[in-house]
Amino acid sequence: MEEGRIVAWRKREGERVEQGEILFEVETDKATMEVEAPAAGTLRRILVAADATAPVTTVIALITTTADEPLPPDLAGPSAIAAPPPKASLAAQPPKGSLASAASKSSAPSADGDRTRSSPAARKRAQELRVDVTTIAGSGPGGRVTLEDVEAAGSSGSVATAAADRNGERREPLSRMRKAIAERMSRSWREAPQFSVSRDVDMTAANAARKRAGASYTDAIVAAAAKALAAHPRFRARFEGDTLVSGDGVHVGIAVAVTDGLLVPVVRDADKKDLAGLARERERLEQHAHAGKLTAAEMTGGVFSVSNLGTLGVDRFTAIVNPPEAAILAIGRVSDQVVARDGRPVVRPVATLTLSVDHRVADGAAAARFLDDIARALEEGAG
Repeated sequence: MEEGRIVAWRKREGERVEQGEILFEVETDKATMEVEAPAAGTLRRILVAADATAPVTTVIALITTTADEPLPPDLAGPSAIAAPPPKASLAAQPPKGSLASAASKSSAPSADGDRTRSSPAARKRAQELRVDVTTIAGSGPGGRVTLEDVEAAGSSGSVATAAADRNGERREPLSRMRKAIAERMSRSWREAPQFSVSRDVDMTAANAARKRAGASYTDAIVAAAAKALAAHPRFRARFEGDTLVSGDGVHVGIAVAVTDGLLVPVVRDADKKDLAGLARERERLEQHAHAGKLTAAEMTGGVFSVSNLGTLGVDRFTAIVNPPEAAILAIGRVSDQVVARDGRPVVRPVATLTLSVDHRVADGAAAARFLDDIARALEEGAG
């Protein structure tokens, strides 16, 4: 993420805020997230108003301990809400990335009451369907536009269709999410030399373990991968320049398909959770992803990703490494297959796991040992 658009402020200047209270909503390339106030106090200045875009690390507001606390000299001027955007030439504008530049982009009101009230999920869906949210009559509290209102507007035929040229070809601009996916995957394929190794795994023991815990095959595989990651620190590292950077946390991302794209929410400290706990956390993250309610903490910090297309009937596939991670595990469907056990043919539930690896971080032998540990954990029913 390099920049974000302020969707709405939940508080007005001069209002009291509590630490952890939702302060504003920000839209990134992939999601609209609610951001909590980092401290309690009075919201004294809003420096980047709603609908303005600002680079990351830009100061966008000021919270003071008391309502009459003196402001720093450089922040004591008018707020971004009160000040209209300057009508200066491009050459006279502040440099891109500065606080003044971010503030000058805004001319829209900041409070929820001054704009169409709508949920983050509704705004995101409206973008995807190309529905103007300001034209929708909201059915929620206080006239708030809900996701159901947007879906209804889309099905009624008010969605703008893609333009068709003389040859009958449809041309549809990419959504922000598809642009982000295209950029990241292109960069991964261009910059990271990748290879893959595959293995068929007998899922008999894993199936029994997941049923006891009320979990899915995905949960069982995440549990096995997390245990292997704890023993193979190289596969939770990332390549930066001429160095490998790694941490102690085993934070596993799980690919979740949403409308028009893909999100990868992160299960933190996955190696310290039992199978039932992993299942609960995965279900919670999937619900947030589909509702457009993922927080910044739920979307960042992953060191390894898992992608399961087996639920869609795919036997096997190779995934592209999700930068800046070093590896990703692709999971095919679990199907009954005839395998040899003690010289006799038997039927077992088998899944194909394919590990894609950034060759700058690890070689084939290390990848084989890492995948072997995942397979052993599954075949032993660990989780």
